[in-house]
Amino acid sequence: MPLREFTNRHLVRLLATRSRRTDITPWELTQSHIELGRFLAGELVELLELEPCEIQHPQGIRKGWKVAREEEIVLLPFLRAGLYAADGVREVLRLAPVIHISPKRETGLSEAELGQLPPIAGRTFILIDSVVNTGASLEPVLRQLRERGAGQLIAVALVGPVATAKRLEGAFPDVHFLFARVSENQYTGVGATDTGNRLFGTLPSKGQEARLTHEPKGRE
Repeated sequence: MPLREFTNRHLVRLLATRSRRTDITPWELTQSHIELGRFLAGELVELLELEPCEIQHPQGIRKGWKVAREEEIVLLPFLRAGLYAADGVREVLRLAPVIHISPKRETGLSEAELGQLPPIAGRTFILIDSVVNTGASLEPVLRQLRERGAGQLIAVALVGPVATAKRLEGAFPDVHFLFARVSENQYTGVGATDTGNRLFGTLPSKGQEARLTHEPKGRE
């Protein structure tokens, strides 16, 4: 499926400008992620089936719409930086169960973690992260779900490098990728530049920062 990105949307530009700033509080950053997640939810529901429902209108019972079999759709936020983007998605998909995952780079989820998921075959999964840098954590999970017969697969991210986005689009033609924006600026967050640290206020001291820059990289 063609990767969809919304880099030039005015709303995305405004929200992304706020999320990229370092002079905001962790709470303010979480709100930016929630707002971007909500925006992406508005786009991804276009990929889902709707069905009619009855609603109580001021003039009596009327026809409305709901997401078909929403309770069978599974949201998979990547810990920990994908949590607040997932909260934004949940403002639209309120019945979909949420299962937090923390896949290992290159290998994905363990058999025990896969066993904690509901039956995979035929089910829609929405994978949610804040940043897809190299795709080293996302790709193995997509393969694992695909190999087990998953139905519709949708990967949602707030940002990803242009090169990674293009490669994912070619490698997984059956997956819907929705990125709020793509960027030519590619780097692996460490210490003060790590999105999780910025979201949760766990920024390291200067001494810790110096050590972190020389340690092996974690999940991307």
